[in-house]
Amino acid sequence: MAQQNILTNSTDQQLLNESGVDNNIEIIGYSFKQFIRWWYAKMSMWHLKMLGRISVLLDDNLSISLLLKNFFLPWHRDFSFIGYVFGILIKILYLPIAISIFLLFCTLYIALILLWFLLPPVTLLFIFKSLLGI
Repeated sequence: MAQQNILTNSTDQQLLNESGVDNNIEIIGYSFKQFIRWWYAKMSMWHLKMLGRISVLLDDNLSISLLLKNFFLPWHRDFSFIGYVFGILIKILYLPIAISIFLLFCTLYIALILLWFLLPPVTLLFIFKSLLGI
């Protein structure tokens, strides 16, 4: 029969140190490190993936890449001179509006990501500021 260490098989507490039962400072330190890893590493990757999804969604809905690819094609495949002029004119008028909407939403989401990064330090700053009475 194999002998097992009951400290590593404990279901009541996640052990950080196998030599003994963890004290509160080790648990708080471990929790703080896990929070920092989640907040700044895992969630930043999630936000970057979401920014990519938002840019694809906006590009699909606003048809920016499609209009840029077919910029010199006539409007509704009308191959007359008026079709070419009207198609290019509509695209010249529409594309700056669509690109500005695209850039606005991407900029707002990047600002949200920066706010996400600044939230924990600013929160701690305000907590210490209120505790010290400054």
